Amino acid sequence: MDIRTKTLYSFFAIGVVLASTGCGVNQQTKFQMSFLPPAPHPTDVAAIADSTPPPVSVAQPNLYIHDVPAFLLANPQLPERKTQGDALLLRADQTFRRGRRAYQANDVVRARREFDAAIDLMLEASELNPADRLEYDRRLDEMVDAIHKLDLAGMGASAAVEEGKFEKAPLEDILQMTFPVDPKIKDRVKEQVTATVSQLPLSVNDTVLGYINYFSKRGHGTIVAGIQRSGKYRPMIQRILDEEGVPQELIHLAQAESGFIPRAISRKAAGGMWQFLLWRGNEYGLRQTRYTDDRMDPEKATRAAAKHLHDLYNQFGDWYLAIAAYNCGPGVVEKAVERTGFADFWELRARGVLPAETTN
Repeated sequence: MDIRTKTLYSFFAIGVVLASTGCGVNQQTKFQMSFLPPAPHPTDVAAIADSTPPPVSVAQPNLYIHDVPAFLLANPQLPERKTQGDALLLRADQTFRRGRRAYQANDVVRARREFDAAIDLMLEASELNPADRLEYDRRLDEMVDAIHKLDLAGMGASAAVEEGKFEKAPLEDILQMTFPVDPKIKDRVKEQVTATVSQLPLSVNDTVLGYINYFSKRGHGTIVAGIQRSGKYRPMIQRILDEEGVPQELIHLAQAESGFIPRAISRKAAGGMWQFLLWRGNEYGLRQTRYTDDRMDPEKATRAAAKHLHDLYNQFGDWYLAIAAYNCGPGVVEKAVERTGFADFWELRARGVLPAETTN
């Protein structure tokens, strides 16, 4: 190795040692600086600001601008929006289950308390618009029916009837019956219907004729007694029906439901002249305390019934379907219409998709 080579080698070795120990070296090396652009001269700043940027080449289009990912092009099914009402439905179901466990443990007091709380939650959920209204109606009907069966079986709902505190609706015993048609009355009934002015479309068929035949003979006393009882309440009922926009003929629904008996109660624990179940009555402002039950108040119950009938008419657009829904629940009628495609009471009756008690 010659002297020149040794000298270069020595300088290189010293540089490596200094770099590794960092002894007093503050400034960047030329190697590091080579990656940075040179600072512009002060006199060039104005020229840079005034200069226009070079045109962007469009010869090669950016494929990512137009190439939209497949998952964005698809029309995904968004999850159904949950509401506060749906949260209350879950709480109601949990409360009902607690009530059923209490019932199975023979704790009737707690079971009744839990069941009442479950129905209250369901009614509260209705006001908060659950996402699936048909599903809500189905679950409410099922819950009410289950509680009613347990109530009759072991919680004392039938005691009031057995003790004679309430009267049974006069027509309840015939709701499962069918009646023969008297051909002699057919023409006379048709003439009378033709001459009758009514807000409802009046139909003459074998079912109608069978009931007319029954109430003209064997059941005549039931009709007469109901008409006599209605005299006390008729002006009030007619006034309220008119105020709520309900046809006057629907006064006769009180005859079918209770025979105008203010304290009538059915075997399903529907009470009052208009036969409200507890939860449905609560929905229309009929409250209960330890000593009172608004369902037994003729005027309050009539107002609630008129509002309920008007709501059902708005839902189905037909008074006969509204009357059917009043009896068996709007969910049952809704399903019958969906299943058959017919929004006609007589067609649904002929197809047997409504409860026999309701159609009769």
